[in-house]
Amino acid sequence: MPLLQPRPSALRPGRGPAPAPDRVADDLAAGTPEPLRGELTALLGAEKVLTGAADLVRYASDASPYRFVPRAVAVAETVADVSALFRFAREHGRKLVFRAAGTSLNGQAQGEDILVDVRRHWAGVEVLDDAAARVRVGPGTTVVRANATLARHGRVLGPDPASAIACTLGGVVANNASGMTAGTTRNSYRTLASLTFVLPSGTVVDTAAPDADERLAAAEPELCRGLLALKAEIEADAELTARIRAKYEIKNTNGYRLDAFLDGATPVAILRGLMVGSEGTLGFIADTVFNTLPLDRHTSTALLFFPTLQAAAAAVPAWAAAGARAVELMDGNTLRASVSVAGVPADWAELPKQTAALLVEFRAPDEAAQEAYEAAAAGVLAGLDLVAPVGSVADGGNAFTRDPGRIAGYWKARKAFVTAVGGSRPAGTTLITEDFAVPPARLAEACEALLELQARHGFDAAVAGHAAHGNLHFLLAFDAAEPADVERYAAFMDDFCRLAVERFDGSLKAEHATGRNIAPFLALEWGERATELMWRIKELIDPSGVLAPRVLLDRDPQAHLRGLKTIPRIEDIADPCIECGFCEPTCPSRDLTTTPRQRIVLRREMLRQPPDAPVTGSLLQAYGYDAVDTCAGDSTCGLDCPVGIDTGQLMKDFRHARHSAREERAATATARRFARVERGSRPAIAEARRLADRVL
Repeated sequence: MPLLQPRPSALRPGRGPAPAPDRVADDLAAGTPEPLRGELTALLGAEKVLTGAADLVRYASDASPYRFVPRAVAVAETVADVSALFRFAREHGRKLVFRAAGTSLNGQAQGEDILVDVRRHWAGVEVLDDAAARVRVGPGTTVVRANATLARHGRVLGPDPASAIACTLGGVVANNASGMTAGTTRNSYRTLASLTFVLPSGTVVDTAAPDADERLAAAEPELCRGLLALKAEIEADAELTARIRAKYEIKNTNGYRLDAFLDGATPVAILRGLMVGSEGTLGFIADTVFNTLPLDRHTSTALLFFPTLQAAAAAVPAWAAAGARAVELMDGNTLRASVSVAGVPADWAELPKQTAALLVEFRAPDEAAQEAYEAAAAGVLAGLDLVAPVGSVADGGNAFTRDPGRIAGYWKARKAFVTAVGGSRPAGTTLITEDFAVPPARLAEACEALLELQARHGFDAAVAGHAAHGNLHFLLAFDAAEPADVERYAAFMDDFCRLAVERFDGSLKAEHATGRNIAPFLALEWGERATELMWRIKELIDPSGVLAPRVLLDRDPQAHLRGLKTIPRIEDIADPCIECGFCEPTCPSRDLTTTPRQRIVLRREMLRQPPDAPVTGSLLQAYGYDAVDTCAGDSTCGLDCPVGIDTGQLMKDFRHARHSAREERAATATARRFARVERGSRPAIAEARRLADRVL
């Protein structure tokens, strides 16, 4: 059956435009302007350059609260493509931002000039020795895929972010993302064996090469001298050196890793450390080799309920001392919102607001060690005052379970923190996700202070975190279309950053990297001396300033309020979407046209712009094929969405709205034939997900 042309009336926006700051220029309707369009096409080839209005808009959003429409999208396939783009940017005064999975929470994957897609052609996993002690992972590979390969060898990666199903290793390294168990010892900075990266000059550095420093010295003598001079300057300042070491005793991804100058003896070693957490501002990470860790398959897990968040936080040190691998904190808002996740008990919705929970997990290499951990856990439990019964008949009355199904259910609820809470936010509000760290011994005090601060500014936020590491996450929802709401949020951020730094000497970014939201507060945490060193690092490595401007360094104190995206109401089935991107890896059309997230992003843009705007017409014209016709409609996106958004069903609704009765009958007959194939494939998909849950 031939593809049908869209009937615009089925998609036509029916609401007025958003406020002026969220408008896009009318010339966007024509897509990438000349001469940029022609120059990029000549450089890379037409198949690697996306220039239509719909192409630009669908890359304008990531999992963050920001929205920046690029001027063009380049799809880099090789290191040669990246080097060519670097040369082009230097010669033409252009800016580049890399984007892989787009799961970053603070706008690191968004740019206003040329956005470079580095997801499509950069996947791959290679186990490098019989014991799987090292693994080579392409930067476009998801954490879940890498761990599924390693699981066969009883190994696992150190970083374990909650977005593992979608985030890629390039982004994990670029943000030094860690997760539930990584802490300060299992993150990318500590577990990377080597990496290959491309500097803004086009020089390619493989840190594992035995002659890497000699090659770099020959290609970049000024860079090498500059790095060694910075190292000498830092080491000569005893007070600064002590400050740097102290800052990394807790989780910290704010700014550049200044300890790279203390840990690295040569320019290549220094660059290896600086690339971790650099957020695409110093170069492109083209290849990674990780030292892997034992999987420790013997797992005992408990979900424990406490009367207050402070009480739960106070219990954390005892669990850490008992050897728990993970101690995850969830407040009442998080627990209640999690009922939208399949398998979470419905009665969580009735929990008192003050209730909090700890998800505690021990992982052991064998049963003897597991039993020892469980004995230690019993001693901790005896001293706790819990508000809900622990254990069940199935577990013999014990708080801890070894059942893989129950454990996977607990973790599914915990990992859905951002998406489940975000999906339950008030319609039309923007979601801000922040994380910070304090010394673990002060976690309970920090929880109390955070709750008081939120209440003072009128926010009923959700709080969760990696409690054993003093790492808290919180979510705030506000209406970016309302100036008063934005002002309220700005006032909260000012007070929060001062609280975290001045009262707790904490890190403003524990694992999500600086990003656009915290860049203006970098000097508050690090001080002027260290912050100016970071600016000098950027100028030394990227003297033309072509990479990711304003993502990590920004002198504008109001930069975090720039580009905030409004969230116009769309169809009810998709309105809860927070654009996290968890749905994308499973989408059959992700490399053909659009992903489920992008279909929603485009739909929102239609509602964001005036109905008669030229760009609205361009989006409507493209949407029929790019979104509706090329959607497989198999609803696998709904299985991976933490809140169950079935974008496939939405696309089928759009098809139905424009089809005649005859066309519907033909489509039904085709669907029945396809259903036989689909039914056969679903058990395999379900088994793959169960494997991934066990691995993580």
